[in-house]
Amino acid sequence: MYHFLGIYLTGFLSSLASAIAYILYIRLFQIPASFQHFSFLCVCGAFHWIPFTVVAYATMFSDVPSNPIAFTISFTSAYLLHGLILTSLTCALTRLLKFNQNQTHFKTWLRHQLTISCHHRFAKLLSGTEAFCLYLRLLGAKIGKHCSIRAINPVSNPELMSIGDGVHLGDFSKIITGFHYSNGYACGKVEVQDNSVVGSQSLILPGSVVEKNVILGALSVAPMNSILHEGSVYIGSQTRVATRNSSYHLDERIEEMDMEYKKVVANMAANLAVTTINVKARYFHRIGVSGKGHLKIYDKLDGNIPLHKIFYPGKSYPIMLRHSNSLSADDDARIDARGAALRILSDESPDSNNLQHASLIDLTLKTGNAFYARTLADFATWLVCGLPAREELVKRTPHVRDAVWNSLRHANSYAELHYYSNICRLMRFTDGQEMYVKFKLRPIDTSISEDTGKVVPTGILPPETGAIPRDEKDTRPLLFLAQDFQRRVNSPGGVCYVFQLQLRAVPEDEAARDIALDCTKPWDENEFPYIDVGEVNINENLSTEESDRLEFNPYLKSHELDVIPATSNTQSASIDHGRSLIYEICQHVRNRQPLPESWRNLVEQSNVKVDLSCCPVAAALPKKETTKKVTTTLTLTRTWYQTFSALFTQPLLQTVLPYTVMGLAVFAPLNFLVNLKNVEKLQVQWFFPLFWVVSGVMAALACVVTKWVLVGRKKEGETVPLWSKRVIMDSTWQAIRTLVGDYFMDMASGSFLFVMWMKLMGADIDMDGGGAYVDSTGAMLNPEMVTIERGGCVGREALLFGHIYEGDEGGMVKFGGIKIGEDGFVGSRAVVMPGVHVENEANLSALSLAMKGETVRSR
Repeated sequence: MYHFLGIYLTGFLSSLASAIAYILYIRLFQIPASFQHFSFLCVCGAFHWIPFTVVAYATMFSDVPSNPIAFTISFTSAYLLHGLILTSLTCALTRLLKFNQNQTHFKTWLRHQLTISCHHRFAKLLSGTEAFCLYLRLLGAKIGKHCSIRAINPVSNPELMSIGDGVHLGDFSKIITGFHYSNGYACGKVEVQDNSVVGSQSLILPGSVVEKNVILGALSVAPMNSILHEGSVYIGSQTRVATRNSSYHLDERIEEMDMEYKKVVANMAANLAVTTINVKARYFHRIGVSGKGHLKIYDKLDGNIPLHKIFYPGKSYPIMLRHSNSLSADDDARIDARGAALRILSDESPDSNNLQHASLIDLTLKTGNAFYARTLADFATWLVCGLPAREELVKRTPHVRDAVWNSLRHANSYAELHYYSNICRLMRFTDGQEMYVKFKLRPIDTSISEDTGKVVPTGILPPETGAIPRDEKDTRPLLFLAQDFQRRVNSPGGVCYVFQLQLRAVPEDEAARDIALDCTKPWDENEFPYIDVGEVNINENLSTEESDRLEFNPYLKSHELDVIPATSNTQSASIDHGRSLIYEICQHVRNRQPLPESWRNLVEQSNVKVDLSCCPVAAALPKKETTKKVTTTLTLTRTWYQTFSALFTQPLLQTVLPYTVMGLAVFAPLNFLVNLKNVEKLQVQWFFPLFWVVSGVMAALACVVTKWVLVGRKKEGETVPLWSKRVIMDSTWQAIRTLVGDYFMDMASGSFLFVMWMKLMGADIDMDGGGAYVDSTGAMLNPEMVTIERGGCVGREALLFGHIYEGDEGGMVKFGGIKIGEDGFVGSRAVVMPGVHVENEANLSALSLAMKGETVRSR
């Protein structure tokens, strides 16, 4: 019963605002009171929907002002005055209900309903202005100076909201101070401290504290009772939020990863770290034998190889080489993949403070010219699934089976095997040319075939290599391969290998590049032959302790020989890019070295509980030179005249102009409708639908005109200050578009009419063939930034942001294009940021986020 009473009181308060407006009107202009006018205004105030207002007018009255200007002024003034009075009444009544000592559930619920009603009926048009901040303060919220609060949700408990100075709340972000659930009502204070940025469509739940200089990304969540730490970037919608803190050294590998990629890396790193902690040793290649010597580049190289700074004719480098078995740590006679990790050291003399040569490159090679996992996601799946699942996998991909069997070797000597890098790097030559490169070590004795020790397949897949026992008749020592290698190193001439390169031009097409990087498929040696570039000579053994201390880092790189980055765990490059980070984390855990904050945060986001007490957070880590200092001054500071504009001029524009446009749009159809009623004596109710469509189309066209007059055409890559005149004009047009949408165009979304409306606004939409389908007014935020090709689809309530504000560069708004390819799909409530390209037939799922500059690829 009290719910019905609350709904009635909400409508009554709006009617009361209309009644007060009418009384002020007749007193000001000394006009006799009319019960008919009074009733009309009270009824319209209760419903507060322009189509209903027009229908009620055509039904109750028989005349329309002949002058459209006079009609528009009356129409606009009535709505503006009603909104101001309704806002005042709402603020007064909610404060009265709040400070009443006898608080009940009904009073709390009624306050919420009054606040929400006022927001939807008037206050939402003030978004982005200082007047909106003032409105929230009147409701009890604490709002600092120089804040930019865009089109946020109506806040049910404004008194629980605290916003610091210079805060930006992005479009459609939501501040939730309380909500109902199965056990009752949960509420808590929400605090957003100075200079923070809350991205579009983000959600801040009760009890959250967003500290200073924090960026909460688009479509992200600040969980209940959470603290988002100062200077951090948070992205994600899970309970555990991904974070980067500018106070610590950043790892560019983590920065480049998307959320799913980070999750896979975090889980793998955590699982391997747990094993590392338990066994106090490496997970793979646990026991090895090592030596050192030199790599001598031939004086004359193949004429087809461009000059390279590292592999330059005649150069010589100190090296270290470690041989090992992949999984078999206690018996060399077991069938296993054999490894060779090569460290190439600088040829420059070490300085007096450090007697060790600096490392140039670490290469990890193994037997077999292919690897069984194309991506890091495949590698993670392979590690956790059992043999039956692996066998089902290789039935669909026979080449993976070949990669597994070809890696295994019966070995008599490490020195009589061929070793391949499988994974390629990017090589940059002195002439600026770039090529993909793979590496190989082969015995210097050309009579030793690359098939030496090859295992004949006996089933779909071999069992776990570490579990294959040696032949019962084999009497060799357990570590005979290590002993043989050490004996050969001590012999005259030592151990010698030929160092080879396999080069391939970098394809121009991204899909072709991913194929080239696929490590499960070796390159055709007829098309891309191995080229001899030098000889490796190992002439000195390392002790067991020295060998165990060797830590090879696949991410060790240089400009001349670079690691190929990956942003997704489905990219071929992720197998090298991601494993380098996993190996480094495990090395630190094994050696009980301090973990950088970014690594610890990554591991703690995994689904595996890891005790990292043995690895404290790295203290006094150096900051990146490119990392900016945490901002101490407000980026959104306004001058006095900008504040005056945000408090008076901008709110006036955003409330007066939308109703002015609507008044002009409905005048002619309304005049025609009343004329039919008076002159033709027709039943006008039959013409109401037609009137609504005609006036709606006219309002849409008027919106197009105001768009080009107020905003014009923005250019891709353009930047403008947030408090500039252009942003004010854009916000004003957005208010007009919002009102036109409420009146008619929201109903037209998904239709041909809506697509034509977008094209008139500047969107580039291919209408040939099946055309395009757009079912969201969120595609209209920056229409000239949107390109939709034939068959493209934008789902319900999806948001296409052609602009972004990132809280830096002096409060600048940046614009970027969005392209949806042929038959591309953007799901319901998805968020697309500037620079995104949805490829042909690609699918951005519902409630997904395409980040700035991201490419959504087809599957």
